[in-house]
Amino acid sequence: MGQEPFEARYPDTTRLAEVSQIVNFVKDGSSCQVIGIPGSGRSTLLSLLANNRQIRIKHFGEEHKAVHFVLSNFSEIRNRPLFDVMKFLFLSLTESLRERKMADEHKAVGDIFREHLQFHDELILFQGFKEAIDYLGLERKITVVFLFDRFEEYIPSVTSEFFTNLRTLRNRAKYKFSVVFSLYRPLESVLESSVLADFYEFVAGHVVSLPLVDAQVTDFRCIS
Repeated sequence: MGQEPFEARYPDTTRLAEVSQIVNFVKDGSSCQVIGIPGSGRSTLLSLLANNRQIRIKHFGEEHKAVHFVLSNFSEIRNRPLFDVMKFLFLSLTESLRERKMADEHKAVGDIFREHLQFHDELILFQGFKEAIDYLGLERKITVVFLFDRFEEYIPSVTSEFFTNLRTLRNRAKYKFSVVFSLYRPLESVLESSVLADFYEFVAGHVVSLPLVDAQVTDFRCIS
């Protein structure tokens, strides 16, 4: 059995204001951007959403069972082509279902992933990705929220097709699909408008700013 992530041990009031803002965007079917300078705790915040059940319960109540966060660290795939990125996100989704012990969903999405991956074709793989999102959002009524940690490392390689794919997934799942981007600066200030165009309406201006220091987080780390 894997070791419990450290972020699972934080109290449910940790980063209360920032988590509340993100949750409000998710409930509205929107995406958002977590903006903070190095050392502000962006990765910790995303890990809290993915790994801390008590925080999810506090902010979603009974609905927490129908919201699934998928943590994806883009430092692992910087400079990779779109096919590799989509494969990474699809695999991250599959593994996150296993980690949450969602056995039925893990098997179904894993089967879709393996079936489409064997063709080694970008279009076929993305078709499988769409099927997986359809299954989770439309059949299982689960809201899928991708947490794109350290997304700034992928910015030099990102293309308009990447955001077109995100829009396609969002259009299929409607309000049951969101993305949280973690960056130093907002997307609309670092990307050409033509690159972000297809996802602009879902994310532009949706900013959650992190202070450099959070006393509660610092104190908890010191006593743990």
